[in-house]
Amino acid sequence: MSDFKTRFVLNCELEFPRVNQYYWFNSATRKSEPCDKTRPGAEKSVGFRLPKEDAVELWNEAKAHFNDVKARKPDMGEFKTIHSYRENEDGTISFRAKRKGMTARGTPGADVPVVDGNNKLLDDLGFWGGSIGGVKFSMLPTYNQSKGEWGITFMLDKVQVVKPVYGGDGGDDFPTYSEAKGAVRSTDPSDVYDDAIPF
Repeated sequence: MSDFKTRFVLNCELEFPRVNQYYWFNSATRKSEPCDKTRPGAEKSVGFRLPKEDAVELWNEAKAHFNDVKARKPDMGEFKTIHSYRENEDGTISFRAKRKGMTARGTPGADVPVVDGNNKLLDDLGFWGGSIGGVKFSMLPTYNQSKGEWGITFMLDKVQVVKPVYGGDGGDDFPTYSEAKGAVRSTDPSDVYDDAIPF
């Protein structure tokens, strides 16, 4: 059994796409900035927004995969989270999938194919958040050293853009998830699906 498990999410709203080139997160400016593929931290990424019930299903699937891997690797800690998710004020949940420019061995990684609704390579990769499409990613158990948490990272494999949106002011970027989560977390007890699911 592989540590990776492939998952498709279809017909969702895409958010903050960073697939037209590689970007790195500048901690000084708190912005994603274009960079060369070989720069440390360089990655391509895309967010996607799901209704809460679909997010709960994805969370449970991610946790089950984590526990399957842990059964073979008992030194792993307990599942705590899906890395890079946030709760939105409208009750939806946003996730992010990413792929690094360089592999752990220091060699260039494979690029992220971006296709249209007919699975043909998309000509204009400068589409904006609000586009409709799908995301193919691999779920991988990882450890977040800064937070001391085990969880699942979504490793981006492919993006499909069915209804692209172009234009806009370009001023938005991913918020830090710790800030966003604290800002919009619901305190309504009726919103609780499961004690193990934080949204």
